[in-house]
Amino acid sequence: MEPSDFTLTQYQILLYHLQKFGYTPLTVHQYLSENINRNSGHFVILRHDIDRRIHKSVQFAHIESQLNISASYYFRYHALQNPEIIACVSQLGHEIGYHYEVISRASGNLNQAKALFEEDLRKFRDICPVHTVCMHGAPLSRFENLSFWETYRLEDFKLSGEGFLSIQDVQYLSDTGRSWSSLHNLRDRLPGDRGIEFNSQLISTQDLINYIAEKHPPRLYLVTHPERWSEDCIEWFYSYGFDTLCNVGKEIIKEFRG
Repeated sequence: MEPSDFTLTQYQILLYHLQKFGYTPLTVHQYLSENINRNSGHFVILRHDIDRRIHKSVQFAHIESQLNISASYYFRYHALQNPEIIACVSQLGHEIGYHYEVISRASGNLNQAKALFEEDLRKFRDICPVHTVCMHGAPLSRFENLSFWETYRLEDFKLSGEGFLSIQDVQYLSDTGRSWSSLHNLRDRLPGDRGIEFNSQLISTQDLINYIAEKHPPRLYLVTHPERWSEDCIEWFYSYGFDTLCNVGKEIIKEFRG
């Protein structure tokens, strides 16, 4: 088995084709704050969820910066132990957001969840501006982190948007499960999204590129996890093995939850 997909080179190729096909890259904050005509032009929202191995975010940030592309990077709370990495990504021209999981961390206790949210958000804002947040799916937890917003409002925390709830009328595509098909996706989708139906044939990144070239959907929302994209063979096989185990675990969870 030779590493071919989910490499840094393949990500560069994806970005090259997005620009070649005429897509304007946007951060989540730009999508929400700028006056975008939804009926003209093509755009792609680029979002990166930094779940693990946070140094990988710097590699992605440099690649995009060299192409004059800005993207949204959502860091989990443990990334606060490495503020220099968060600051580096911000200084390269990217949006920094908070990848919250406070409902699962607080085991459903709303008061505790709010306290965690406020504390983490303050710490992130001590490093750089934060305008948007995005839920971490936490697939092993029985708690749904999006339920935080059934009680609280974005305005309560001076936020302009949430990476799932605030985005509408786009085609959402994620590399979750090491494919673009949504097959191994438990929670990483927009509310009401029927992604499994229309993405079932999108396995590899080349499949995604071919799909975009053929269909040219006007409004794309691409989500990646940089720890999945490797720069050498050792890293690639480690990532491949980890994703394979996670996908098996997710299938067990699906069966258990019904």
